[in-house]
Amino acid sequence: MRFDRAVKSLERMLSQKHEYEILEEDEEEEEFEAGYIPNWIIDSYYIQVMRLKNKLLKEYEGVALEKAVPGEIISNDVGECYLISSDCPSDFYNPSEGAREAIISNLKFLRGIGEKTEAELKRRGYQTIADLTRHPKWRNSAKEFLDLLDMSQFKSVQETMWRRIPKSHPFSFRLAGLNRDEDFAIIDIETMGLFSRPIILLGVAHPCEGRLKVNQYLVREVSEENVALKAFTEELEHYSAIISFNGRTFDIPFIEQRLNYYGLNKNIDKAHFDLLHFIRRAWRHTVPNCRLPTVEECILGLRRENEVPGALVPEFYREYLETGNVGTLVAIINHNRQDVVSLSQLFSKLSEALVQ
Repeated sequence: MRFDRAVKSLERMLSQKHEYEILEEDEEEEEFEAGYIPNWIIDSYYIQVMRLKNKLLKEYEGVALEKAVPGEIISNDVGECYLISSDCPSDFYNPSEGAREAIISNLKFLRGIGEKTEAELKRRGYQTIADLTRHPKWRNSAKEFLDLLDMSQFKSVQETMWRRIPKSHPFSFRLAGLNRDEDFAIIDIETMGLFSRPIILLGVAHPCEGRLKVNQYLVREVSEENVALKAFTEELEHYSAIISFNGRTFDIPFIEQRLNYYGLNKNIDKAHFDLLHFIRRAWRHTVPNCRLPTVEECILGLRRENEVPGALVPEFYREYLETGNVGTLVAIINHNRQDVVSLSQLFSKLSEALVQ
């Protein structure tokens, strides 16, 4: 009964009109929070996207989802959803050499040690946190920190580091080097708007042996959202770290809110490397803004063609729900897949920029 009410509530949301504003070229808003879905779109671009929409509707008229986007129906104890799996070549670069040494060289990660105390300790021969295990005052806290590293408790290590340094600090990024490539889950979600709206697609990728393997959990109708959420979070359990773009503020809280909506109470408790923080530090003087499409173009040399912008994802999905035409759905799936592929490439570029 509770689930039925939840589905009907979501269906009412989906029937509402679009929430974006169409702006003229000279009205473009210069400031908005990178990573969120913008609530505006430029008129010339809007016309271009509507042409794409009409083209897709004609191209895929009468085409079944399984034909347009090969995948498989998967099930769990709450129902079924559609899983799309693919892979592509990957040059994922995560420098592990010297990562541990770099981290334990910062004595200030231990509570109570500041700049002056660190300088004095190093003058006396305590060059690393490992050296401090011999110090009468700091040995216990040093051992606790090293134990977290040795037990691969990287979430706890990350939280300890963040008490002393910004989330964008190169040392924060250096922690990634203690994870194996295949331990990373690169995530991105597509939604029907901001918080309290349904998630319609959850993408997760991981690098493995020179390939990037991508799984996308598609909600074919509103009643499948809880199924896709459960399947997605179960896959995340296989990884020790998350890579995202503004995922700490947007994707993860959004996913957890949707899980709670269905009574699937679960916290995603992983070490998290949110690339937006590091992009701002590494390239703030290189890129005009930190929107993902801008960073892709400036850093990766990638300019997406036939692209549905985030602001129009809800409209494209509604078109699919109302007509059954999968053309607009194909555009959303391709958009999401490119997001996780780009994040993999940007992580590698940041490895070169931040790790000396």
